[in-house]
Amino acid sequence: MHIQNKFYAVPGFITLFFSFVFISCSGLPVNNAPETVTEGDIQNKALKDQNILATWESKPKVVSEGNGLDMILKTSEGMNFIYAKRNEDGQQNLLYTSSHNMGDTFAKAYPINQAGISAHGENDPIIQQGPGIGMFALWQGGDSIMFSRSMNFGRSFSPEIKITDGPEKTSYNFQTMSVSPDGTIYIAWLDGRDKETNPAGTSSLYIARSFDQGKTFGANIKVAGAICPCCRPALAFGNDGQVFIAWRHVYSGDNRFIVVASSSDKGQTWSKETRVTKEGWKVNGCAHSGPAMNFTHGKLYVAWYSGANNKAALKAAVSSDNGQSFDYLGEIQGNVYDANHPDMQIIEGEPWLIFQGREPNTNNGWGSIQPWLVKIADGKPSKPEKLPFLGDSISYPSLYPGSGGRIYATWTEIGEDGPKAVLCRGRLK
Repeated sequence: MHIQNKFYAVPGFITLFFSFVFISCSGLPVNNAPETVTEGDIQNKALKDQNILATWESKPKVVSEGNGLDMILKTSEGMNFIYAKRNEDGQQNLLYTSSHNMGDTFAKAYPINQAGISAHGENDPIIQQGPGIGMFALWQGGDSIMFSRSMNFGRSFSPEIKITDGPEKTSYNFQTMSVSPDGTIYIAWLDGRDKETNPAGTSSLYIARSFDQGKTFGANIKVAGAICPCCRPALAFGNDGQVFIAWRHVYSGDNRFIVVASSSDKGQTWSKETRVTKEGWKVNGCAHSGPAMNFTHGKLYVAWYSGANNKAALKAAVSSDNGQSFDYLGEIQGNVYDANHPDMQIIEGEPWLIFQGREPNTNNGWGSIQPWLVKIADGKPSKPEKLPFLGDSISYPSLYPGSGGRIYATWTEIGEDGPKAVLCRGRLK
């Protein structure tokens, strides 16, 4: 009897065990402690049916702790990332990692830099694809703009080299980098070497170029002075070898305009700047928000942030004559609050923009900052669409068109436990 009782007790335990497994796997409720539901979880559930531009995975991927995530996307959908992360001593390093399964998993990261780096906001690092297998990384290191390249599919990066050739004790920051269709590397940054000739509180805009895939760079070339000192410039390329550069210029009376200049000799000389709009933004201070720019089908598009008239707005303009004049397209943020930091990419021949902002109907407009997507078609912006996020406020989103109808976004998401480098994957509708 004792043995029988023990024998009959076993099936009861097994039945209970498999019932628990069945209920858990089937998605039926189990009487466990409730999971924490974030603001991101609530909003993400409603996005699939609402969005008309793209659908996104319901929960973005955390690539790593850190900030300033930037990515190269290969035709094969292989991913190469750089981002900044603090070590145990609190110093930032520039790390490289990759993914060969579209972001399901990530390789062990390793540092690119030898000396310290500074990565924050618009001063984040940049990675760009060159001709062939070359990959180029750019960042602020100490008092200089630093560059490194990989010519072996990311297995290693070369020792960093200094791009700036001005005095050591001055500011070089808010860098950007683009590779032209002919393979020339263009690097632009804000430069403090001309304090004696610039208006107080402004910087100069300089560039450097490489014609040998980053092995060497030529002398620094000044583009303009009187630049808003914390707004990163933007680069773009035309159909006939033109190089365009955009920045926020400071005119008399602290009137700040987004302007564009062009070069027809690979950046050796530059045209006088053209104002993108008739009205500027009078503000005694720097917005820490540079323009976004891209070129498609003979048209140069520019988008930027303005706080004029007591309103945080993202504005856009287009030029059909290679930057000699611009037509204002209006605001693109819709009813999104605190819209800022646009990034522009060309998808199927049209400009798409990702930016950050707050949902107007959440907490009276004071919910977490989240990513939004807009497409400009026939000169008209679409209604902004929300992307999924993890629930904490995001900053400095970037957009990456993939192949096969795929699309990707990255940003920094900052919570109580620090910043996270986040990847979100989507599909065009």
